[in-house]
Amino acid sequence: MSTSAMRNQTLSSSRNLTKKTVPSTRSSSSTAKKSSESGWEYWTRVYSDDTQSSHDIRISDILCSNTLTRAKLLFLNVPNHRSIHKTAIMNLVKKEMIQDDISIQDVIFTPPGKWFLNFYRPEDALKVLKYFNGFSFRGHILAVRFCYPDGTFGDENSLAELVKCSNNVKGKRFEQKEIVQNTILPECWSVSEYEELKKFETELMKILKSHSHLPFQNVIQSMRTLFSFNIQSSTSSILISDALSQWPIGFIRIFNQNVKVISNVMCLSTSPFYTQRIHDSALEGRFSIHRNSWEPFIPNEIRSDAQLIQYFYSFLCHFGPQNIDIDIPIRILTQSLRGTWPKSTSILAFKLINISSSFVIINRVLYLSNDRIHHEKVIYNIATYQDDCSDDYSLELSCDSDDKKVMIDDFDNL
Repeated sequence: MSTSAMRNQTLSSSRNLTKKTVPSTRSSSSTAKKSSESGWEYWTRVYSDDTQSSHDIRISDILCSNTLTRAKLLFLNVPNHRSIHKTAIMNLVKKEMIQDDISIQDVIFTPPGKWFLNFYRPEDALKVLKYFNGFSFRGHILAVRFCYPDGTFGDENSLAELVKCSNNVKGKRFEQKEIVQNTILPECWSVSEYEELKKFETELMKILKSHSHLPFQNVIQSMRTLFSFNIQSSTSSILISDALSQWPIGFIRIFNQNVKVISNVMCLSTSPFYTQRIHDSALEGRFSIHRNSWEPFIPNEIRSDAQLIQYFYSFLCHFGPQNIDIDIPIRILTQSLRGTWPKSTSILAFKLINISSSFVIINRVLYLSNDRIHHEKVIYNIATYQDDCSDDYSLELSCDSDDKKVMIDDFDNL
């Protein structure tokens, strides 16, 4: 056989082989495409976003999407070391909890000393919180907190409630569930006041349920009218009227876990509007928090003694001396603090004078020891309290130093 004939035979065989394999390739492509389409159909249901085509999104993007986050944990007091990165944190959790099937959606490392862990399932977050709260890691005792979308903290019971709701209503997102947290601390209020506050919260949420969001001032005005003591009704309340008049934004913060104030609007924590604002704020890198001009920061952000002193100084400059048993603003402030701060106004006030000489308690009233206006009120307080006595008393108040601590509770001992 000539060389030319051999080449023609080889070329013919090659063409026949190609023709035979083409149908097989098309079949595989068709199967893969069908499988891919069914996969996208599943993830589209999970993502529940009709505004985007499945061809415009990658599965890796969907897995990292905040819409899949059902619970978030904040790790505090973590070691700040360069060797600690996202993969190392995920490996730590999986290694320590190897018996549990823990699915972590994402890890955000925020130096110094903070980790944010997002979870697909609230029950996974609850397991991790129970295990790692108090866990010793590289010489650091970790503190783990359940974190709400606005950055405030919830306790283990709040997360357990979320797990319970998640199990009862499978397939629905966290922001679509109607989870009502018990936000009122009974230590700050009498029994009758506690009932009035619960009634206020019920009426407030009833107004907000029918709207995605409402202007803050409009809601406040409606609640003032509803609970006005000047108009006798079943909802009339001196406590609510005074609280809304003296410090409306502080009063609304009591119900922070169920009601959110963003910029100048108010909405429920389960509102899609709130979820969207959180998402937009994350993209913009900032979050608009509604606070008074005199506030250095909101009470939710107080984490240290120094911050507590700074906030209380501004607080007393604005509201003036506070009776720790009666005055509403200081009780609202105590109620608004998160974490391990004392839940009793009296205990919190005495803690304050123990950590700073800038404050003094006289006849159950908290004053600034280095403020001239407060000095005058102290003198009036003493004069009124000792009105029937002829003895003279002197009280040294520091104006510019922290060398002396002053506390007078019982004038019978002077």
